[in-house]
Order: sequence, then structure tokens, then C-alpha cells
Amino acid sequence: MRGPQGTLYGRNALGGAVNLTTKAPSNDFESSARITVGNLAERRAEGRLSGALKRDRVMGSLAFARGARDGYVRDLNHPDQPLGGDDLTSVRGQLRVVLSHGSEVVLSTDASDQAGRILSNHKILSPKPGFAVDNPANPRDVRLSTVNSGAVKQSGAMARLTSQLTPSTTLISITGFRGLNNQYASDADASELDLLVSRTHEWQHQWSEELTVSGRHRKVSWLGGVFVFDESDHQRVWVDQTASRTQVQLDPRVDAASRAVFGETTIQLTPRLSGTVGLRYTNEQKDIENTGGLFGLDAPMAPVAGSTYAYTDSIVHTAWTPRFAVAMKLAHDAMTYVSATRGFKSGGFNLSSTQPGRGFAPEWAWNYEGGMKTTLMNGRARINVAVFQMDYTNLQVQTPIGIGVFDIRNAAAATIRGLEIEPAGRIGGGLEAGGHLAWLDATYDRYIAVGTGGVTGDAAGNRLNNAPEWSGRLWLEWTGNVSGAIRMTLAADATAQSTVFYTPFNDTIQRQVSYAQLGARGELGPSNRRWTVNVYTRNLTNTNYITAAFGASPVAFGGRPGPSRETGIQLIIGR
Repeated sequence: MRGPQGTLYGRNALGGAVNLTTKAPSNDFESSARITVGNLAERRAEGRLSGALKRDRVMGSLAFARGARDGYVRDLNHPDQPLGGDDLTSVRGQLRVVLSHGSEVVLSTDASDQAGRILSNHKILSPKPGFAVDNPANPRDVRLSTVNSGAVKQSGAMARLTSQLTPSTTLISITGFRGLNNQYASDADASELDLLVSRTHEWQHQWSEELTVSGRHRKVSWLGGVFVFDESDHQRVWVDQTASRTQVQLDPRVDAASRAVFGETTIQLTPRLSGTVGLRYTNEQKDIENTGGLFGLDAPMAPVAGSTYAYTDSIVHTAWTPRFAVAMKLAHDAMTYVSATRGFKSGGFNLSSTQPGRGFAPEWAWNYEGGMKTTLMNGRARINVAVFQMDYTNLQVQTPIGIGVFDIRNAAAATIRGLEIEPAGRIGGGLEAGGHLAWLDATYDRYIAVGTGGVTGDAAGNRLNNAPEWSGRLWLEWTGNVSGAIRMTLAADATAQSTVFYTPFNDTIQRQVSYAQLGARGELGPSNRRWTVNVYTRNLTNTNYITAAFGASPVAFGGRPGPSRETGIQLIIGR
């Protein structure tokens, strides 16, 4: 769902929302497994079991995943420690208990442990004056003085109670808890020079409760609810500056509490015309306790005189986020719609600030959208078209201001205008084709941007960060029988995008020019899909590109290389 979804989903659903629903266990016994082997020593195993523990009353499921893959960027100073790989173990369990007709509770828990040599903006794009570095010619080769590392542990639990109060009214309660323990170390100067090392350790936990009641009566459907969210985050940062034998220390603790009440109603005005109106009120408070300073790197690591600080600060924001929409069903399986929606992104604190009062305000946006969704040729083809405009105020822009330190600043205003076209259809003979084309006019209206070292400039008229003017995807897929009940699928796709900039200044160094990628996939298996064998490749031509850029290093401007060619084979067994 594109555009602000704040009416139902609340804060930070400003650009859109993706709603993922895991498959609930049922009475039917189900089992599946997937094994993947690929280049860069990729090997993965996944499995799932589901079924009844007590038929019609208690059902459960258990899923696991274990996988590892070497990095695709070589650190020539540490050739046995490539960057960008992963080593993941995860498990998820669900228990579904039917309490009575129309009432049930689903309990779920999950945990994951991911490690690997983290890849950040370590590829030198351009050295800075006064520094001579060895920048390998291969776009996916780097030279670092420090061995990068990373480890992320996550866990969570959820309880979802569903109760049918009346034949047309349903109550749903969702209670959730999540925890995070994240550690990483990175060569912050992005070179073989032993100048800067950044280390971070973050502990975070949160819990939430959402209670909704929904119903439908004749021509009216409605939903109302309340939402409670609490979060605690402790994020320590150390930056070793070996040349001066000093260490920058940041030790912020942030607590957040959010409360909301919301509702939405859709009325069927005529057999073809419906209208929707919704509103959400949010009250949010954040508190910070922050300490830090500059310390000697050698024992006993005494603070540098006058560099330490300690303070507390609080902010409170409220938000009204409405939604208005009208939809009309047309002839021949088509519908058209218009909508206006407001959303917001939470304000907060800059963790590197040495004194209170230097946070950032909430980001606001109104999204105006109109479109059409239609099915043609007796269901053999469809085409979706949407035009939209998003008007931002206080747009939050992430700015690197120092080694390992980002600040968020508010742009005065920005506007995004866009057009999206998504066609798909069956050509015949088992052949299908489709695609997606997007055009964006995304610019800052008013913004005095602040860059590394406090450099300022007027960014009005410049493109927003990471917002290509053109992007799209084209895919082609054929499916047919090759022998009896054995079916084969062959698919290919191409994606492309125009130039993107990674700073509001739209400079020629921290950007990615237009590029395209190709992918392909083949699948073989019986029609009942009891098993399938897949072969795949992504980035077939091994296109070189970056996905981010960073200019705070005193040595050079750095970029994050995108993934190289990936190839693999999968065996999937399901019942």
C-alpha cells in the first residue's frame, strides 16, 4: 500500500506499508522443506511442520531456517574475511487454540541469530585532498585496516485473540513484545590507513497492544481501536581515533511511549460507489538521557578536559492523521478511486548532540492519489494505473556529520509527483508477461542542507535522496508440460532505474548513475507441486552499482557496493 497509512497503522507508515500475514496452523498435517546451494558458498536449509495437536481445538506449527553465504566484497588486506555475507539461524513457533465457536487465540514466538562481516560504505569513490590511498580497480575490492564484524540477535512473542461478539462484529486483541541485541565494528575511514574504527552496541526492547472492534451492517463497514506502544533503546558508540590516541564515546538512552485511538468507516453509497473516511489521534513522548565525551585511548582512558557532557531532554508530539477515499466500480471488472491521506513520521533526538534542544521534528505528508484498476480480455489481462502527489513538510533528511555519526535534520518542504503503470497478461501457449513503470518528480522545495563538517548549501530544486526519476521492471514467464505430469517454468526479468543521488547537494561523487539488471529462473516438478527443483540467477550480467554513499570519512567519499551475480539451485519438498 503506497502513501501514508497512518489512519490504521499509525506513526512511521508514511511512505506506505506492507502487511505480511503468516500462515496459521490448521487441522491438516503439512510439511515442507527447502534446500538451497549457490555461489559464494551459499548453503541454506529451511523447514516447516504444522498440524493438529488436538483436532479442532489445538493446532501448532514450527519453522526453522539455517543458512550462510560468503561476502561478495573482498577485503584484500584480509582475504579470508569477505564483506557482505551472512550466517543466519532462526526459528518460529505458533500455537492456535480454539476457545469456542468464533473465538480463538494464536500464540507465536520467534528468535534469530545473524552474524557476518558487515559491509557499509567501504568502497572508495573518490579520495579527499591530502590523502593517498590504495583503491583497488575492481569495484567490489577494498582495502581496510580493521576486520569488520557484526552480530544481531532478535526475539519476540505475540498473542492474538479473536472473538466474534455478534454475527457481524469481531474483536481482535494483539499483544506483542520484541527484543534486539545488535553489535558491530567497522573501519570508519574506509581505507588501509589505521585511522578510525567505529563500534556500536545497541540493546532495544518494545511491547505493544492493539485492540480493535470491527463490524458490518448492511451498507456500512467500520473499524475502531486503541493502540499502546512502549520502547526502550540503549545505543553505545565508540569511535577510536588512533592518530590522536583519543576515543569518542556516545551513551544515549531513549524511552518512547505512544498512545493512539483510531477509526475508519466505509459506506456503500450506491451499488457502484463507496466512500471511506478515517481518523487517528496519536500522542507520543520521548525521553533521552545522554552522556559522552572525548577520552584518551590509552589506559586509564581519562576524559579530555571540557569534552564530557550529560543531560536529559523530553519531547511530546501529537498528530491527527485523517483519510478520505471514494471508489467506483465500473463495467467490465474495473474500478477507479481517489484518496487523500495524511501521515507522519516520529520526531526524535540526535544521539550525537552534546546538549538538549537539538532534536528533529515530526515529518508530515499529505498524499493525493487517483487511479484505475481494470481487467481486460475476459480476465486474461489487467492493468493498474495510479497518479499521485505527496506534499512534505519538515521532511527528515539523514546527514553524516562525523565518523560513525549521523544527524537527522528537517527540510522545510518537498514535493513528490508520480505516475505508476502496472500491466500483466496471458499471451497464450502458457506464456505470460508483465511489468511495472514508475516516474517520479521528487524535489526539495525549500531546504538549506547541512553536510559533513557543517558545510551548508541551498538544496531547493534538487532531487530527494535515493529517488530515481524513472524505474521499472519487465518480466516474461512460460509454463507448460514437458513429460506427462511434469511441468516446467522458465522466467526472465529485467529491472532498471535512472540516476539517484545520496545527498541533498546532488553532487557527482555520491550518486549512482542509471543501470539495469537481468535475472532468470527455471523450475521443474510435478503438477501437484509435491516437489520442485529451481535454478536461478540474479544480476546475471554482474552489474556494478552502489546502494548508498557516505562522506564523513576524512580520507575519502565511500559507497556501498550492490550485490554481485548470484546463482543457485533449490530443492523444495512439500506436502
